Amino acid sequence: MTAAAPPLPAVVRDREGAAERGRTRIADRVVEKIAARAVAEVDNATGVARQALGVRLGSAGPDRAARVDAEVDGGVVTVRASMAVRWPAPVRTVTRQVRAHVTDRVQSLTGLRVEQVDIDVTSLVANSGDEDRRVS
Repeated sequence: MTAAAPPLPAVVRDREGAAERGRTRIADRVVEKIAARAVAEVDNATGVARQALGVRLGSAGPDRAARVDAEVDGGVVTVRASMAVRWPAPVRTVTRQVRAHVTDRVQSLTGLRVEQVDIDVTSLVANSGDEDRRVS
């Protein structure tokens, strides 16, 4: 007579059955929204004016979102953001903070690895005096 094997712990059972349950795919658009929000959370980073046929429509500012494109390839993400920087903030400092914050937020919220964050600073925006809360 053989003894029955003890039951597997729940964590091991979950891992074994994961392949049978399916897979999760995070769409590019979801990553784009997370990244755009992350840009808005950084001090002195603002959105950009919309363009149609090369003509600016409106102006850049805190009420605008950064334009973000993301590409998810397996578990790796590449992000490209177009944004403005509030003058007289140092552009390199702001873009370094944006790059780090976008990487952190995308990785923590999706579990995907951010390989690259390219940033285009399209304009400088004068400080308006209306300070809204942002994370740096």
